[in-house]
Amino acid sequence: LEGMEVSFLDSKNNQTEVKRKLAKLDNKMPKCGRGLQISALTFNQTNLYANGTSQLKPSVSIELRQNNESVTDARQGNVYLDGKPVCDDGWDRNAARVACRELGFADGEPTVGSQYGNVEDVMAMDEIRCRGDESSLYECDYSSFDDCGGGEGAGVVCSDTDGSTVSVDLSGKLVLRAEEVDTEDYCLAETWELAGGNLYESYQTVPYRLDGFDGTLALSCDQCMEEVVCFYVRYFLDNFGSKDWDENVRISGGDGDFFINNIVRIADKNGDNEVNFEEFESKIVEYLKIAFNILDRDNDGSIDEVLTNEALKEYSLEFFEQILKNAVEYFDSNGDKSISTDDFIAVLRFNDRNEDGEVTIYELIGTSLINLPAPLYTAYTLLDEDQDEKLTVDEMLGFLRRTFTIIDKNGDCNINLEEIVTALGASNLKEDFQLGIKLIGQQFITLAKYFVNGFIAKADKNKDTKVTLEEIIKFADFSFIDRSIQIAPSMGYPNGPAFLYLTGGYERGYGPSNSWREQRERIVVVWLTTLNTFLNNPVYQSTPSTQCGLAGQ
Repeated sequence: LEGMEVSFLDSKNNQTEVKRKLAKLDNKMPKCGRGLQISALTFNQTNLYANGTSQLKPSVSIELRQNNESVTDARQGNVYLDGKPVCDDGWDRNAARVACRELGFADGEPTVGSQYGNVEDVMAMDEIRCRGDESSLYECDYSSFDDCGGGEGAGVVCSDTDGSTVSVDLSGKLVLRAEEVDTEDYCLAETWELAGGNLYESYQTVPYRLDGFDGTLALSCDQCMEEVVCFYVRYFLDNFGSKDWDENVRISGGDGDFFINNIVRIADKNGDNEVNFEEFESKIVEYLKIAFNILDRDNDGSIDEVLTNEALKEYSLEFFEQILKNAVEYFDSNGDKSISTDDFIAVLRFNDRNEDGEVTIYELIGTSLINLPAPLYTAYTLLDEDQDEKLTVDEMLGFLRRTFTIIDKNGDCNINLEEIVTALGASNLKEDFQLGIKLIGQQFITLAKYFVNGFIAKADKNKDTKVTLEEIIKFADFSFIDRSIQIAPSMGYPNGPAFLYLTGGYERGYGPSNSWREQRERIVVVWLTTLNTFLNNPVYQSTPSTQCGLAGQ
């Protein structure tokens, strides 16, 4: 490539085309893993674009329709060729790009499933395969025979900016759609080989199908793909969001999906009922900051203290309060700072027996609360102090703080497994059940210690024994995450025999050899008796005050 004369558009001089020669500065390749992005460059074709706007003349054989009506100057709709729809079998981004360029736009994203209304059953083409550089869909490989129905129409969302266009500006920077890469952070290659077999190759940015490509490649690193937090934020959005005409991925609310709607509600910063990458990443970082501040007990901006022997074996009142507050924030669909069946009406609507638009607890469980076992009814009355079938944040915090007081016998504002077991023992839980809880608790504590210690140690990139929030956010050891994902399901399942013993699922479980049903009944009695004794503690009748530096109810 050295000495090759290429064309550039001078953005400072009315997009005038100028000639320059390439000069080699160094011989190296960007150091990156799954973030390697390979961009195809085609020099000397700058006449196709000006300021990213396509100058192609629309074809008369293609049109976009919405609800089977042609829409003039539409940028989105179902694709029709010579009056017939296109089947979505094989329809992808390359095909959408060809269609949108044929319509006079620079680029486009595909839609499938007759997104803009059902189409006719007779299709113009089926099983279409495009490279992405064709000037017409008819130049792609396709079948003239189809087996498609009216709900399988192919569509597009076109844009004026070519998302696949990659160029080098006069300063030597590589210009991608979303960023500019400095000269020292990318390289150009004319001779190359593409090796497959990478588990994550589907995440690598390869805008063109490189089979048979004859040209220059620009190699650079997508930094987001190199960082665990950023990678999984993007992965989530790609799987649950959709691209708009400007190619930004967003999650939109209002579609009836309880899970998605709540994410949009808590992460939407500008009130447009949508969550983009920046908003979602900001919310994740907010949660990480909360957890970081709780773990940073000495407030030195580092959580290296987590590596001590006692870390993760005890948990503070603030830890539980933050979990509670963030859980309420997420599930409080109607924003009244409480949790009730109203917040779950989208998923409980079939329980609305009198069809009044509300679901009472009676309708939900099929009986009156007073008919529940006494300890369960007592627990409810302690939680819902005013009996209005709404659990406010204050009510739940009050119950949490009283429970914490009962368990935290030494008053150090932290509780551990030993204190939990002791409190249950004081409530007459049998010794064999206490043993089972210890076995299961120790298993999870050991696993948590293993994962957190490994994560913290690997996050310390500069090896100064200090682990900052920035190092946590920029964590890049995917091999550790991959190993943890494999280990957690296998070793994270509760201690089998102990768990079955505590729940009555073990044939030779608690008590003498009786029928399985009798064993289950005995075990239920054990747990209900313990719960009843625990809830009758006088602490539950007191008013929470300032505790562990946290304000009262």
